[in-house]
Amino acid sequence: MSAILRNWFGFFLLGAINNLPYVIVNSAANTIADSFGEKNNVGLVFGANVALAAVVKSLNTFFLLKVSFTIRYVVNGCLMLLGLFGVAYAFSFWFALLCIVVSGSSAAFGENVTLGFLSRFPSKLVNAWSSGTGMAGLLGATIYIIFGCTVSDKDENKTDHLKHLTKYAFLLTTPVVLLYWVAYFLVIRVPVSQAPQSVNEESDESRPILKSDSGGYEVDEIDNSSVQSIEHRESELKRIWRCLKLVSWLALNLCAVYVFEYVARGCAAKARPSTEYNIGCPELYAALQLCYQAGVFVSRSSVQMFIIKRVDILSLLQLINMVVWIVDVHYKFLPVAVLPAFMVYVGLLGGASYVNIFYLLLHGNKFPSEDRELCINIVGLSITLGIIIGTGLETLLFNTLLAND
Repeated sequence: MSAILRNWFGFFLLGAINNLPYVIVNSAANTIADSFGEKNNVGLVFGANVALAAVVKSLNTFFLLKVSFTIRYVVNGCLMLLGLFGVAYAFSFWFALLCIVVSGSSAAFGENVTLGFLSRFPSKLVNAWSSGTGMAGLLGATIYIIFGCTVSDKDENKTDHLKHLTKYAFLLTTPVVLLYWVAYFLVIRVPVSQAPQSVNEESDESRPILKSDSGGYEVDEIDNSSVQSIEHRESELKRIWRCLKLVSWLALNLCAVYVFEYVARGCAAKARPSTEYNIGCPELYAALQLCYQAGVFVSRSSVQMFIIKRVDILSLLQLINMVVWIVDVHYKFLPVAVLPAFMVYVGLLGGASYVNIFYLLLHGNKFPSEDRELCINIVGLSITLGIIIGTGLETLLFNTLLAND
């Protein structure tokens, strides 16, 4: 197996496994809440899944970049296991929420760590990671639909049945953490750097990975003396501010896309009453979420075929999507048969924005090699900000303009 193919497979595994617990929680949020008799508090499950995302991403961005990737991957795998076992054996709804906070934090932390790790590899490997995260979405949504088909509302022991489904679903997911570590320790091979070690690096592992001509990569030249000069005269706060200005346009667009798509996805919950679609179809919301994840998977796997530099166009198109979904919730003017394809389109735009923005961060010459990991982590924070704003806007709309729809 060639080094490139091996690394592609390794990053695909990291993406699929890192996001799988997060997606399963979101996809089975209704099942988890209902199993504890808390059907009206489904929103708390979603909230718990992102409750500390900004905190752990900020921790990684501003305090842990000099900690070895090995330590961060080991710790993150342990957090993943803790969250999965906790949800499986939760004895109350509030304890389950606490464990979901841990599980969601693991996904957020692992995302920023891996995107930073990718700065040491050929930039197109971001396609492997993003494709893996898209696969996680497909798997999680499929699991939710399977769960929905195995429990009947007329089941006298419905609550107990749901608890058993939740327990075994999360327990059966725990072995993938071993694959997570296998992908990092055994599958992925870091390209050998030919550049001198910079003043802040203590081992080969933390050395920036440059693309060598012998390996078919381009060489990013670093003036080591200028790097040291910048480090001596620039405080860490000034460095962060400089990088923030460098990535502000990309961060703004990624944040906006997440705001618009989370509102659009939320509108699917009020798209149509059950009397208006085929009763043999899975619950419409779950089916539409599967369509969304299918679109995400395809577009997050697309950067090796074509690259989109005008990411602002994707943001604009997603804004139009959001407006159409909001209007449709109120007027119900779109045919039901069109909704699945329209939701695939939402996923296509969201996934394309994600993978192309991080490709530009990894590939663009305007981002200094010594600052690339910090720049990537700052943009990664915009994802969490977009999710928080999007879910907040959705909640506001559902309690005001769309309250009776």
